[in-house]
Amino acid sequence: MHYRFFDYKHNISGFQSDLFSVPHLVFIVLVFLFSLAAVPLFRQADRQRITAWLKIQAVFTAVLEVVKIVWESYYDITTGQGFNTGGLLPLYTCSLLIYLLPLAAWGKGRAKDCALAFLTTVGMLSGAIGVIYCNGLNYYPFWTFGAFYSLYFHSSMLLTGVLLLASGYAQPEWKNVGLSFVPIVLLALIAAPVDYLLGADYMQLYSGSGVPLYEDLAAFLAERGLRPVYTLIMLLTNLPLAALVVAICRAAGRLLPARFRQDPSAE
Repeated sequence: MHYRFFDYKHNISGFQSDLFSVPHLVFIVLVFLFSLAAVPLFRQADRQRITAWLKIQAVFTAVLEVVKIVWESYYDITTGQGFNTGGLLPLYTCSLLIYLLPLAAWGKGRAKDCALAFLTTVGMLSGAIGVIYCNGLNYYPFWTFGAFYSLYFHSSMLLTGVLLLASGYAQPEWKNVGLSFVPIVLLALIAAPVDYLLGADYMQLYSGSGVPLYEDLAAFLAERGLRPVYTLIMLLTNLPLAALVVAICRAAGRLLPARFRQDPSAE
């Protein structure tokens, strides 16, 4: 099987999946080991440096998203498939990284609080899941731009949450459960109508594609004309997930040596 870094998925003959391939498994181990090893390093970062990094990351992530959409759309259109409105729009839960990084870097007040809350709860968890189950590897080989984009994006989500928490820039507080839900709901107000109009599955609010149990639940309720009930259940699932992350982070914080613990009064 021969391919180049920027080859399009449908032009790579013989490819099936690189999910849980040897390179992917090595990548998973390295990302999680780095996340743990970086805690003391991140602990030394001051707020000015973290803010500067968030600004750089916000610009780079947005540019990378545009490049990815333009790149894949070019091939979609030139191969006669047309623009992929049902899967290429940045309306996934993970897409909130693009919109919330600028708020975390330049925002103030409640908007910044909501951004930080998401990035250190559902965002961090989604990043971890995305690193382990990188769906992009079902379409692109590991050593391609398509795979790089997905692996970078989810690794970035995980490491951003670790950085913010380990440095004390953000705290694992229970109020973050509610605050993190605000941007999720706002994006869902756009994603859900698109899903119902196009039959897409942005934020997994329509059919729960690829989500164990939820996929079956969506089909079960849809057969009974109750698909909106599934959409509401899927949306509300983010609340216990955020609470779980907060609980784990608070417990982990108590287990850290004193010199690595966050100062709740830190500014």
